[in-house]
Amino acid sequence: MANALDDLLGDAKKKGSEIWSSIKSTGKDKLKNAIENLNKAQPDIEEAGFVLVRLDVDIALLPRLFARFKQVRQISNEEKETILAKTKKNKFLNFILIGLFKAVEIRKEVSIDNMDLQEIELEIGLTPSAKIIFRREERLKLME
Repeated sequence: MANALDDLLGDAKKKGSEIWSSIKSTGKDKLKNAIENLNKAQPDIEEAGFVLVRLDVDIALLPRLFARFKQVRQISNEEKETILAKTKKNKFLNFILIGLFKAVEIRKEVSIDNMDLQEIELEIGLTPSAKIIFRREERLKLME
């Protein structure tokens, strides 16, 4: 009886280890693909008026990218529609552009005492999200 239980536990550990290895490999591949896709998307993102200023990579069971963008120029609504139509088939790029455009729209509706939108952080992972980062640049300089 004890041997059967030991064998069962051994099999469970082995199977768990195999599953974990598979998940790690899949996560690493997805992370690598996302970084490659982000790199390929740079020209379209810049055409939309944004530049990538920082990329953080969260290596975990469910890997995530945190891509920070800065708006360097504004584009017209017609240009936005043209870019979104052009990139519609590329869901990854389309998600990024929609997130950036929505963040800028929210900025127009929100006013925070002498703070300006400095960056937009997109979390690219299982549950994508956008973070709008406001700062008072003159106060940051006082801290330096």
